[in-house]
Amino acid sequence: MTEDARGLYLRRPAELLARDEPGHEPALVEAIRAEIHEAGPMTFARYMELALYHPSHGYYASGGRGPGRVADFLTAPESHPIFGWALAAQIEEVWGRLGRPAPFVVLEPGAGTGALAAGILGGLQRSGSALRDVIRYRIAERAPDRLRQVRERLAAVGAGATLEEDDGAPLEGVIVANEVLDALPVHRVAGGPDGSLLESFVTIDPAGRFVAVTGPPSTPALAARL
Repeated sequence: MTEDARGLYLRRPAELLARDEPGHEPALVEAIRAEIHEAGPMTFARYMELALYHPSHGYYASGGRGPGRVADFLTAPESHPIFGWALAAQIEEVWGRLGRPAPFVVLEPGAGTGALAAGILGGLQRSGSALRDVIRYRIAERAPDRLRQVRERLAAVGAGATLEEDDGAPLEGVIVANEVLDALPVHRVAGGPDGSLLESFVTIDPAGRFVAVTGPPSTPALAARL
């Protein structure tokens, strides 16, 4: 590990976005490069945010990639609706404990293609639950096209009318999420040679590749938190 003129510790170069990997987006790569050229090394959190949620080219924000049997990865709700059925029973219990309010809202951040929503609503239908008549389903997604995908998924199981827009207002109900925390941008930190706290940044090496470097934390909040 060596220190450059800006006080950033250069680590072993690692290409963070290989050109031959599925999902490579040249326009996204150029957008990240442009921001680094303009503002200098970016935090790994910012790099992750752009890679996943860039409005035009982000992996999730574009709405064109994600889970599924013929897609990039498979989650439990996509594997079989029994995962949603099990959650439906838990949600029905919560509804009862809260006094069976009507309407009762389920809010799902990161709903993807709607597989979990379809499983939950299908489970309530299968069990003949009275909750099925008063439940309202909302999703929180950064990709505008996801709402269309979820609406179509629910319409296919006869639950299209259950979906409503999330207006951010307080709700009476539950929040469910599956595999969302691992898709949130995170700061990466490490211990420096003198025991200090260092943060991981992304920059560009002389060959034009993305490489990881470490330097002083981008915000004192990291040290305060840790």
